[in-house]
Amino acid sequence: MTGIVDLGGVINVGEEKVKNAKGFNQGIDLENYYKGNWYSLAKDGQVWYQSAESLKSCADGLQKYLWPKDRRRFGTKAAAADFIYGPVYMLLAGLAIETLIKGIIISQKPELVEHQKLSKELTRHDLIDLYQMAGLRVNTRRNNLLLRLQNYVENFGRYPVTKTKQDMEKLVQTRFAGQTDPDRIERLWSFLLRKFHSQIS
Repeated sequence: MTGIVDLGGVINVGEEKVKNAKGFNQGIDLENYYKGNWYSLAKDGQVWYQSAESLKSCADGLQKYLWPKDRRRFGTKAAAADFIYGPVYMLLAGLAIETLIKGIIISQKPELVEHQKLSKELTRHDLIDLYQMAGLRVNTRRNNLLLRLQNYVENFGRYPVTKTKQDMEKLVQTRFAGQTDPDRIERLWSFLLRKFHSQIS
């Protein structure tokens, strides 16, 4: 597999393995490497999975370490930590889920990469449609979680406020639900991982 960073920190480039990012940057012309391998990278479901895994690891680190630390530090005002970290966690988790779903889709339909660009199907954030496009069945509870994650991906993180007042009202309607969301997201992530691995095994 070409151009993948595994969880052990080894970068695989063809037959060459470099143990650290410094050696990788020194030994390879990154601009030409990615330019020459764009199609193979874009059509490789494993590349999408690795990207999703990185996002999920960052979301988990935030949720398991930084967030609880500040909840303890804030004491009686622990809810302030939820306000600070909850939306950012939802943004990262939403991007991880979205990218993994797209990895499932690209494994099924590599033809969505064509004419030197990703299909519009792969550059949108409609998680319910993407979920169904991946051949997965939705239900009311899962729809709710996917919609909530989509709202954070679309409306939170790029600016300090949503782009419109209407977007803020939409976001408030699907607001972060405290400590219940990480468990639901973890179950969804595990389900998607099983689906992804069943396709490529």
